[in-house]
Amino acid sequence: MIGIVLPTQIAMALLILLQDADAGVRFRIDKPRFTIGRSSDNDICLDDELVSKQHAVIEVIPQEQAELQFDYYLQDQDSTNHCFVNDEQVKLKKLQHDDVIRIGKSNFRYVDDRNDNLEETTKLHKTWFPGVYIAKKRKK
Repeated sequence: MIGIVLPTQIAMALLILLQDADAGVRFRIDKPRFTIGRSSDNDICLDDELVSKQHAVIEVIPQEQAELQFDYYLQDQDSTNHCFVNDEQVKLKKLQHDDVIRIGKSNFRYVDDRNDNLEETTKLHKTWFPGVYIAKKRKK
């Protein structure tokens, strides 16, 4: 993986945290080896006793048949409590758009920018309930 530089002008991928107060926090996968775990030296540091210090890694692999296109693989790092994609325990898994990754108590939605319009989910609308907001989809 050393030597791969991910161009910033192309579509990339990201993880969106889907958990309570932190819902919607986005983590752009912007390097060839993106780490997740309890240790503070990870790209995503999870303060969770169910998460190993070095729990998982997402590896970015260039596609041979398509220039400037990448595949993203989630690999469990022999963690105690494993990694799950769409509620299935995995050791190594090629990620697909809209997969839900569970590590410890945290759930992340994997988003491939080539397949998603993130602008639709960024506009929040106030409801008449105090403190309640909703995201509306655009009409086509």
